[in-house]
Amino acid sequence: MSFARSPKVLRTALLLAALSAPAGADGWAMCRAQTPARPTTRAARGTSSAAVAEGVAALERGDVDAARASFRKALGLNPREAEAHKYLGLLADRAGDLEGAARHFGEAARLAPASAPARNNYGVILLRLGRTREAAAEFEASLRADPRQPNALVNLAQIRFNSGTAEDLRAAADLFARADRIEPDAEVARALAVIALRRGDAAAAATYYQTYAARVAAGGVAPAGDARARSELGAALFEAGLLKEAEAEAEAAAKLDPSNADAAVRLARVQLARKDIRGAGRTLEGAVARGVESAPLYALLAEVYEQAGHPENAIPSMRLAIQRDPQSEKYRFAYGLLLTSAYAPAAAVIRLEEALKTFPDSPRLWFALGLAHFKQAKDLEAARAFGRAAALDPKFAPAYAYLGLLSVRKGEVAEAVALYEKALGADPQLAVLHYLLAEALLQQPDADAARVESHLKRAAQADPTFVPPRLSLAKLFIRGERWADAVAELEKVKALEPDSADAYYQLSRAYVRLKRTAEAQAAVATFKRLSESKKKQDEDELREVVRRLGSVRF
Repeated sequence: MSFARSPKVLRTALLLAALSAPAGADGWAMCRAQTPARPTTRAARGTSSAAVAEGVAALERGDVDAARASFRKALGLNPREAEAHKYLGLLADRAGDLEGAARHFGEAARLAPASAPARNNYGVILLRLGRTREAAAEFEASLRADPRQPNALVNLAQIRFNSGTAEDLRAAADLFARADRIEPDAEVARALAVIALRRGDAAAAATYYQTYAARVAAGGVAPAGDARARSELGAALFEAGLLKEAEAEAEAAAKLDPSNADAAVRLARVQLARKDIRGAGRTLEGAVARGVESAPLYALLAEVYEQAGHPENAIPSMRLAIQRDPQSEKYRFAYGLLLTSAYAPAAAVIRLEEALKTFPDSPRLWFALGLAHFKQAKDLEAARAFGRAAALDPKFAPAYAYLGLLSVRKGEVAEAVALYEKALGADPQLAVLHYLLAEALLQQPDADAARVESHLKRAAQADPTFVPPRLSLAKLFIRGERWADAVAELEKVKALEPDSADAYYQLSRAYVRLKRTAEAQAAVATFKRLSESKKKQDEDELREVVRRLGSVRF
């Protein structure tokens, strides 16, 4: 991410200040060299200063040619007239002659080496010419002459930031903080937030961001064309998990550039992360209503509709995404999963087979095809598709997992265990894989209880919201007569899924053994009330396992 206050922006601000300031104004007066190499007379110096003054007056009238002539006249009278070099450098820069600007600014800095503005100006031009190391040296010299210069501090901080090393990021943060203490500025606070994000300090980033946001709200100077900058900052905040701050930046970017599809998509993604499905829908539908269209926008809108429980809207939205980007394997894959989850697996098979003609070696598309066949209980076709996905990508964990499920269906538990282990070798952090392996191990006559417990605990730790491994872990504790451990796990299940009949049944057994009679009776009563829906809960549990495997992002 780049800072909005670029060297070009800073240079423009300095140029305007210089052209409006009389010669000798604070911050722009060019100091004479301490020991001139070639003496000039007092009369010559006075005459050259008068010529510089004439040039400044011409600039104020807008007569650039007359101004340039006066500054050249000053140099003719006194070649050591640093002020004349300064203004000629500014005029060369305005005309796009960076080499000429560097020549004049460099001469001004040579003639007045102790002048902080002269060294800073020269550094800015060197930076624009890509001569970063020399520019940094000039900014450092400028700060030695005057440590309280916000512009020089910011310019040097930008160089340190762009270097990207840990030490340079620390130095950049220090330089920006010094600049901010001297002259509080919205963009400097923004820069400090960005550096904190780069350094992985989310707490500091949030603090600096709040300062930045307050200054912008109070009318702090924002950079030109800052919609992109705010969108980028929003994306960085999102990656750091600062969702509230990310939404504020993304919303500002979308308002500043309402015709930008990417800005709308970024805002909607943050809203989805904040569980604001309705807000994400409004953002994307509003963009479409304004005539803003793109493949990513329609694809995300399909995802929003699916999460909102409206597959009838999601399916046409995904079709529109594919129409705008027919070569996207990602969208073809998402479309296949969407049709399958919307209870149209037969349609998914048709569309995925069409997609595979274009992308015959796509493991994702073969996997989606296998899932569509799996949902139709076409086990042979499903196994063939999952096997093809695994052959194309040996690290494709969900493909092995579904092959394991198919093996369990056939009663081949040992084969299922081997397939689940292979899946875990590809993705050891996937909670559902640990759960499936534990369940398969329990079906073996010589099940290793310690190994089963280890996998169930890893599943629960990897995804604390996943209920089935916690319920299985409680049953394992009951089998081993670890009643207190079972109760602790079942209480967690109740909190996650209050209508779990199985949890109350197991709780009643544990309470009885712990002689907690009243609680056992209450658990039995609740179990009886919920038991009519137990069959549906068992079906939901299987669907949840399948959903978690099918929703893995590749």
